[in-house]
Parts: sequence; C-alpha cells; structure tokens
Amino acid sequence: MKIRVAPETELVMDPLTSVISKEKNIAPNRSMIALIKKLDETERAVDGLMDSLTADKPLHNSWRGRENAAIGAGTVTNFFYGLIAGLIISGIFLLLLGVLYGGI
Repeated sequence: MKIRVAPETELVMDPLTSVISKEKNIAPNRSMIALIKKLDETERAVDGLMDSLTADKPLHNSWRGRENAAIGAGTVTNFFYGLIAGLIISGIFLLLLGVLYGGI
C-alpha cells in the first residue's frame, strides 16, 4: 500500500519504510490478493465479535434460531443472582432479629 504524497509529480510514500519514490503503475500482485482475502476474513470475524456484544443481533458462528439465547441466559442468570442475594439479605435480617430479641 502506498500513500500519494504529490499526485501531480507521481510521488508516493511507503508507510512501512517511509521511503518516497516515483509511482510505478503495476497491477496488484498475487500476494496482495491473498492479503485482501485475509482482510475480508478478518473483517467478518470482527463483525461477529461486535455482534456478540449486543443481545439482539444474531451471531455469525452460531446456528439459526439462537438470536435470543443471550437474553434468555441473562434472564436466568439474573434470577439466580437475585435469589442468592435475597437469601443472603433475609438470612442477615433473621440473624439480626435473633440477636436483637434474644432468640439465640
């Protein structure tokens, strides 16, 4: 990949080596085609990762019909966390009642 420094004088700069040279009109070689394919593949993977951060978008590497799996899993997890927190709070409350009113 080259950056055009001065298009009227056909000067380009290579960003990796910072060398400024005259532009050569060469067709893209096969290594660039392979690189572009790899970049497309990486871009699809990044899109899949970005979609996995939201619960309402389907995952690219998942089977059909699992669009709302994250919402269901979150609901079940929140239910059990709430249940555990409620049991802990009610246990502390009962312990305090026992200590205050001499039940123990």
